[in-house]
Amino acid sequence: MAFDEVMGLTNRLLAQGLGLSAIAARLRLDELGAQGDPAMREQLDRVLAELGIREQLGELTESERAVALSFARSYLAQGLDLVDDPTRPSAWSHSDPVLLQAQGSASAVVATLLRELGIAQPGSRILDVGTGVAGLATALCRLLPDATVVGIDPWIPALELARRNVADAGLDARVTLVEATVQDFEDRDGFDLAWLPSFFVPRAVLDDAVGRIHGLLRTGGRIVVGVAFADENDPLGAATDDLMTVRSGGSVLDPAGAVALLERAGFAHVEEVERTWNPPLRFVVGTRP
Repeated sequence: MAFDEVMGLTNRLLAQGLGLSAIAARLRLDELGAQGDPAMREQLDRVLAELGIREQLGELTESERAVALSFARSYLAQGLDLVDDPTRPSAWSHSDPVLLQAQGSASAVVATLLRELGIAQPGSRILDVGTGVAGLATALCRLLPDATVVGIDPWIPALELARRNVADAGLDARVTLVEATVQDFEDRDGFDLAWLPSFFVPRAVLDDAVGRIHGLLRTGGRIVVGVAFADENDPLGAATDDLMTVRSGGSVLDPAGAVALLERAGFAHVEEVERTWNPPLRFVVGTRP
């Protein structure tokens, strides 16, 4: 009986996982400008129709397709890594360039949201904590005239890719990459804005990281803490999000916890930004008095 229940649930989840793969495959065909095998394309379109998004995929812009594909690739790769090596300590320790680039491309959506919300401004000096392959850093420079970004990260495999990405984008004069953790990072010029993704920062150092950022910001500078989105109507989704956060060495944090974190560090006007977007994250913002 137990085996039947396990296999029944496995089969249902298998359909969901392959559905995500079908979305990614269809987006990849569009990215390549290829038709693919006609029989396979027909079945991909059938799956997308069952998911109710066949027409919507065709309406995406090139940049929107790239972000959606990156999200799918990153989640699928991280899921496979969890299966292949469930015993490794929790930390962001991926070295696969495909996964790292996918995660970096997915993070570029944060730049668009920060600009649309008026939080990231042209001409700002921005600190990108956990810059990875510099996907967010380069996106901020493309969207914000005269902005400069300092991206810090202790993970060398990601920084090696980041340096190539910055050079390929022609942004060497505007993006500076530093091998460092935020709690050890030194800077004399100050920042107007700092991005801190809590889902990649260990809970043991989160208070120190926020305190350090408080000291690095200029007066009136703002910190944006990224918090993983947990839908109270989707407990399975919330549980799997927390699983991947812990797997990545990050902090399971809700908006109330992020507000308290910033207030303890001395930030003013701390608040959660009303969520009006679909990507699975929330923003909590504070200002250095």
